[in-house]
Amino acid sequence: MKKGKRKKTVTSFKQTNTSKIILFSMILTAMSASIVYAADTNVADEPKVSHTITVTATRTMEDIIKTPSAVSVVTDKDIETRRVDTVTDALQMLPGVYKSQKANGGLQIRGFDSTDILVLLNGVPMNNTFNNGVDWEAIPVHSIERIELVRGPSSSLYGGRGVAGVINIQTKQQPKQSVKDIHWHGQIGYGSHGTLNNELGFDAQVSNRITVGMSGEQRKTDGYPGFFITGRAANIRPSTVTVTPDNPVPQTKDGSYLLGSRGDKSFNNKNLSAYVTMKLRDRESLTYSYLYTKNRYAYENPMSTITVNGAPIFSGNVKINNQKYVALRTSRYLGYDGLKEYHAHNLQYKNDKNKLQVTFNILDRKKDGFSSPNNPNTPNYSGPGDDSFYPGKTINFDAQKVWDRMGKHSVVAGINWKKENFEQKRRELTNWRNHSSFDSTTYPGGLYEINKGATNNLALFVQDTYRPNFNWAIYTGLRIDRFKKFDGQHVTYDTTNNRYDTVNHGEGSYTEWSPRLAIEHYVTDSLNVYASYGHSFNPPPLSQVYRYTDVVRANPNLDPERSDTFEVGMKKEWGTKTALNLSAFYVKTKDKVKYVTHYDNNGDVDYKMYENVDQETRRGIELELRHQLSSKWSVFGNYTWQMGRIKHKDLPNTNASGYEEINYDIPKHIFHAGLEYTNGKWNALWDTQYVSRRQSVDDITGQYGSSDSYFISNVAMNYKFSKEATLQLGIQNVFNRVFFDDEATAGRTYSASMKFKF
Repeated sequence: MKKGKRKKTVTSFKQTNTSKIILFSMILTAMSASIVYAADTNVADEPKVSHTITVTATRTMEDIIKTPSAVSVVTDKDIETRRVDTVTDALQMLPGVYKSQKANGGLQIRGFDSTDILVLLNGVPMNNTFNNGVDWEAIPVHSIERIELVRGPSSSLYGGRGVAGVINIQTKQQPKQSVKDIHWHGQIGYGSHGTLNNELGFDAQVSNRITVGMSGEQRKTDGYPGFFITGRAANIRPSTVTVTPDNPVPQTKDGSYLLGSRGDKSFNNKNLSAYVTMKLRDRESLTYSYLYTKNRYAYENPMSTITVNGAPIFSGNVKINNQKYVALRTSRYLGYDGLKEYHAHNLQYKNDKNKLQVTFNILDRKKDGFSSPNNPNTPNYSGPGDDSFYPGKTINFDAQKVWDRMGKHSVVAGINWKKENFEQKRRELTNWRNHSSFDSTTYPGGLYEINKGATNNLALFVQDTYRPNFNWAIYTGLRIDRFKKFDGQHVTYDTTNNRYDTVNHGEGSYTEWSPRLAIEHYVTDSLNVYASYGHSFNPPPLSQVYRYTDVVRANPNLDPERSDTFEVGMKKEWGTKTALNLSAFYVKTKDKVKYVTHYDNNGDVDYKMYENVDQETRRGIELELRHQLSSKWSVFGNYTWQMGRIKHKDLPNTNASGYEEINYDIPKHIFHAGLEYTNGKWNALWDTQYVSRRQSVDDITGQYGSSDSYFISNVAMNYKFSKEATLQLGIQNVFNRVFFDDEATAGRTYSASMKFKF
């Protein structure tokens, strides 16, 4: 076996034919449609349904029940009712959504993480240019008016990254106020682990034509112990110096020893947002909005389970018995110290009369990265370290026009241009916690390495909605994206000749065609069934394309991951009280990117590179039910079954070996449910969620590194003292469930806040 190559356990399974999955899903949908259609015959005189409107699914205003996609909407009222503090909190109870429960945990939608989800904030693409991910903490939550989540392929309208779907976030703008009136709003909040959650802002109608607003938010926490550290016992050499602990070292279920943790994962996030809207003419406006966010995170107060004479020990060889010891390294107890700073500018022109919209925006990540210590010897180490920062910028232009009611057709068409770049700089620091303490002893300004690159993209898109009669609709769409990758460079400092040497990488380009076809059938005014196909793609992150080191090679020819999604669904409403949604999907992804290690003839590592190697299939079923029990009580519930299987390609002399396995990063079962009560000044919500474990059945649960299953409940209560003031109380993880989500989770936490507006 080659050096560094890991032996994988092959998971055998029966390959399911794609056509069978699709046929089964269509039969399931048809059966459900038949059942609810039969039920309809008994409720013919029920009142007309007032539907929720969505824009994201088709880039036009449509009733949710009459869109061939799985769509969910979160309003500002939902955010207030659920005592939501982050965007991920606002989304985590929706169908097909899994939110990690560790500190600052991310999202999955249909098993895809944020790199395959396009996130828009007032039209600004929020995916970063370094790794395609989303820094959720950069998005202010208390100024949000509406979040639309469209699950499923979206590249035909939105281009790259819209594989699992699109999250479109709109903030509060253009309030309906009297002339020269000003409205203030804010929040003062406090919670467990020293968490502060404050907000203050205003909206003002300056004149008949001009509206302005500004809001500032801060969320700060001391954090809770998360990143636990374990070690294995090994044989000891007689000459090795050891320490004898006061007490036996705690042992985990797999035989490892629990050595402590990195401490509390604290963070301090600040947001400032502002906008000004000018009414040009009737139903015509121009809006400029700005967002500033600064985030600092760090692990503080590391903890060791090893004590000698009552003092914690962070280094040395800990004696287990006469033959065994566990090695402690101080560096393992010190986590990263991160810093992020974003500036987002957005200019949007809207002409509702002519259905024309033009948007130009810039997302400038001035700072994004972290530092780490070099050879620390104490837990309070403040000596030299290494700083890795990778700021980037996205410039985006988007224009669209809608031609509505052209006979039986409605058409939306547009153009999109986008440019992205990143520039990673690595420096030496005299104090690893101080990102400005550059050590110029060896390198000018401490700078010893630069990696950078850029890409631009020009796209055209069009979608036609054809309604031959009142009962059918056919959607056909196509988007063409032309990508070019360029300006790839690797710069290192030559200490012998006291100069920077540059390696230029080649250019790369590709054209991506993203078609979509969907068919809807309106069985009744309140029952809709649909089937759709869509192609989507995820452009490779610039760090995978152009990052270069002495071991890692750049790959300008890296292609996007390409996916084809088949989906069938049903949407049914009974009056205004009950709604049922059902969808089934199948996704086949090819050209999946893998970090491949290549070996030389001696079995030693030759180089590493990101390459298009693997394939994956994902499938799932989503079921959602909402019901209004009475004027005071309502319930909701949704269940998702999903799974993914990866087929690895066999590449000789690499760590890529041909086998198939289940993707255990995807929870197979997700269940959300809730009960809401509203009466006068009172509002209360109880919600619960179950998530199955995300690891191989052979792995051990209940310890650091595992992804346990869990069942947790949350409670939120609101009492409105007056029109101006509302008291909010929240309890997360009411029953104090203890489990691991890779890191340890927080257990039961409390929060309280006072919201006001006047």
